[in-house]
Amino acid sequence: MHIRQIHIKNIKSIRELTWDIPADKAKGWHVVLGDNGAGKSTLLKSIAVALLGPRESYGLRQPWDAWLRDGCDAGEIELRIAWNPDFDGFAGKGTTPAADTVLPLGLKLARADDDTKAPSFEPLKSKPDPNRHVWGSERGWFAASYGPFRRFTGGVGRVEQSTSGTLLRLNRHLSLYGEGIALTEGLEWLVGLRAEGLFQDDAHVLLDPLKRFINQDGFLPSGVRLKDITPKQVVFSDASGVSIPVQELSDGYRSILSMTFELIRQLSFAFGPGQIFDWNDPEKVWAGGVVLIDEVDAHLHPTWQKRIGFWLCEHFPNIQFIVSTHSPLICQAAEHGSILLLPRSGTNEEARLLDGNEFKRVVYGNVLDAYGTDAFGAEAANTRSPTAQGMRDRLAQLNNKELIKGLDAAERKQQVELRAALPTVAARVD
Repeated sequence: MHIRQIHIKNIKSIRELTWDIPADKAKGWHVVLGDNGAGKSTLLKSIAVALLGPRESYGLRQPWDAWLRDGCDAGEIELRIAWNPDFDGFAGKGTTPAADTVLPLGLKLARADDDTKAPSFEPLKSKPDPNRHVWGSERGWFAASYGPFRRFTGGVGRVEQSTSGTLLRLNRHLSLYGEGIALTEGLEWLVGLRAEGLFQDDAHVLLDPLKRFINQDGFLPSGVRLKDITPKQVVFSDASGVSIPVQELSDGYRSILSMTFELIRQLSFAFGPGQIFDWNDPEKVWAGGVVLIDEVDAHLHPTWQKRIGFWLCEHFPNIQFIVSTHSPLICQAAEHGSILLLPRSGTNEEARLLDGNEFKRVVYGNVLDAYGTDAFGAEAANTRSPTAQGMRDRLAQLNNKELIKGLDAAERKQQVELRAALPTVAARVD
């Protein structure tokens, strides 16, 4: 399953937007950009609600009144999805559409006539019935969401382990909706696999490939490696060979590892332990679906931000990633996807896809090239502090004076010092 179109109307800050994703770019890295308050998290949460359906969405326990845009009595979330018979199956009786057929599904959130009652969900009419596929089938149709606070421990809640259909689908999205949700089960699942592996050969079908997968070049930086999974804990080692329990790794490592462990755990429930990794290329996950990640750059060093999208797309080649970010480095992997820019809050602008030279500058340029586009706003292009801007202005004054009248010894000394402190400005002048 991959999403081919997203349409949202009158949900929170989103007045109306449509995001079309071409078939040849469905698998890959799709980025949502926008100012704070523009609706990036709302967009991801809306997609997840549509994928969950009306019955399971109530389990998110959201303040649904606040989901409707001010002054609106109803809002809509519609998706068009393409299915893949290698991964997805239909439940119940009825005709099975041809492979790659685009299927519509959606929800209407309507305000109740009685102010004491919460808004209600109504499924939009669509054929085949989504209860035969995304909302009800036990085979495939995989989707998962991860919020910006990705961690193993802490908070007031956790994603509970469940292999039953309804709870399983709901649990895949909980961390997107609650800052207090910890991805604790991923660790407990790994430790459980190790304990089972002492007695059952089946556990090694997943455990051994998982260890190789995590220790591939390019995933964990600075020489960090998964050293051991014991019946009590998960242990990593740094470049010096020092053992470190996973809970003591830095925020960046824990953010990515908690999501990766939880994603593979959920994929194993959806497809079976022996159907996760590609038997012809065990460094890749074969299973497909849709994964939403809010603020994917959170806690990541810039060098990791630059490569995380490329790595995830290479090693999860059948997954469609839809992520939000404020980092231009995250956008570089969108050469295999798309970039949606949300309108600034309080304007009449519309959401739009980056294209042409603007897309190329964001994806192929450096950070300053990206900041120089409208995608990050005019203010982002000026990356200097007020003090640095004053130094730049003073250097410009000295350079102009040098051309017209010349400089005295003190001014020459100051010019040399400013050029050393501001080499990019000096290079432009020279």
